[in-house]
Amino acid sequence: MLSKLMPVVAITALSLVVSLFLMTPLAWSSDTTPLQLDLPQPAGCHSIGTRTFVLRDPRRTRDLLVTLWYPAEEGKSTVAPYMDKKTADAVAKDWKLTPDFERHVRTHARLQAHIAAAGPFPIVFLEHGSGVVPASYTVLAEALSSTGFIVVAINHIPDSLIAVFPDGHEVRFTPYWPVDADRRTQGVAIGKFAEDVLVADVRFVLDRLEKMAQQDVFWRGDLDLSRVGIVGHSMGGTTAALATKEDPRILAGVNLDGSTFPGMNGDVRPIELHKPFLFIMTEEHAANETRGREYAGKESNTYYVVIPGTDHMSFTDAHLMSSRFAREPAIDNSLEFGRALLATGVATSLVTEFFCKYLQNGSAPHLDLPAVVERK
Repeated sequence: MLSKLMPVVAITALSLVVSLFLMTPLAWSSDTTPLQLDLPQPAGCHSIGTRTFVLRDPRRTRDLLVTLWYPAEEGKSTVAPYMDKKTADAVAKDWKLTPDFERHVRTHARLQAHIAAAGPFPIVFLEHGSGVVPASYTVLAEALSSTGFIVVAINHIPDSLIAVFPDGHEVRFTPYWPVDADRRTQGVAIGKFAEDVLVADVRFVLDRLEKMAQQDVFWRGDLDLSRVGIVGHSMGGTTAALATKEDPRILAGVNLDGSTFPGMNGDVRPIELHKPFLFIMTEEHAANETRGREYAGKESNTYYVVIPGTDHMSFTDAHLMSSRFAREPAIDNSLEFGRALLATGVATSLVTEFFCKYLQNGSAPHLDLPAVVERK
């Protein structure tokens, strides 16, 4: 739990590791029906719409499945499923969940809903980790879109667990590194993939969004490409850092417990950033000397936050799902569910605050709190 507060020390300093366990006042469902889960109620004032489509990059002969969550007008269109059946089957196998769990998950987004009239809205890219799918970050995506952001999630094949295209064909995760090589050789290959594929995907989709903002009847006038951010988890955290560094259109970024050097090699020079950036890490990550506070940045706009009691998957929807739908339930599911809610809520609240500050000229009261919370 919380120990004493230490005043007059700001958590904006790059060299400072801050442990936060904030009871952020979000409006969440606490339904405890064994086979039913309403996702946490987003705290923003907007309803949410969602659309998924395919963008083809002819230069690289690459098809990308892209999902957008966006502020929407209230309506009665169909509530969006948590994920499609094929994707859910793959996730259930990987996360050891009961079959058809997705049928019992209720989201807050509606399919094909009309975009809200209050635009244009800033853009936030949401980058998944290796072996995960974009839908596994639905809680974060809905929170951001309800607050006035258009969230863009790319399914990066073959790094995602599975990508199911509208025509029914699917692409599953495939290692893109030499599986029999030493760790450093594998790391170099992973770093190269991040640069040559993942960041390239982000930049391509950003290019297409610029065209959509001008030409697409649905999106025209509502995509604010002058305010773009990016948040990524795990491998997506590396992608977020690299894209923030390399693309001048991206103004701010967030790394959720991501690898801290390209390719996860401690002897490779870390990514140097000179834009606002937020790191949210587990205690295990922060305790590793080669993986803590590695990125260079400005003290005035770089944040490093450690959330106690979390693990690597706490920044996805995984623990919310397993607390309700695990094939081998925990002894106290309600306790596991509460822990998952708290961890998800803290991370979501801080990410939302960060982008409100740097993309919406808002405030970040918890990030800029002039105190440090320490634990014994």
